[in-house]
Amino acid sequence: MASIVELNQMSNDKLEKTLEEAREELFNLRFQKASARLENTARLRQVRREVAQVETVLHQRQLATEVAAAEPAIAERLRDKEWQANTRYVYEDSAWQVEFNDKGGKKLATAWVNLNKAQSKKAAKAPQLVVRHEVK
Repeated sequence: MASIVELNQMSNDKLEKTLEEAREELFNLRFQKASARLENTARLRQVRREVAQVETVLHQRQLATEVAAAEPAIAERLRDKEWQANTRYVYEDSAWQVEFNDKGGKKLATAWVNLNKAQSKKAAKAPQLVVRHEVK
């Protein structure tokens, strides 16, 4: 079982492979439980938690990318271009760093997104989740 710090530093491909393996193990554990052959029932809970953590990290990466791409300056830079995003969590900034590159690998823009900002109940508009950004 990887810690959340380790999960945040894994690539999307590695996370998806980990998720697939955990779901397969969960299936096998449920099958063993149904046939009364499961010895360690606590393992079910551990694997369910691992699946949830991996899904959460993947979802946060996707959400951070969507929020960063919606930033007006970045959206203008990305318009009419094929791009890919590399997202990683930076603990020093407490934010997701989203780096946008074109298909050739040239950096187009970078944004830091804080998904933990809470919206006040009295505020009419959503909080500004993009902490800062750089457009190349």
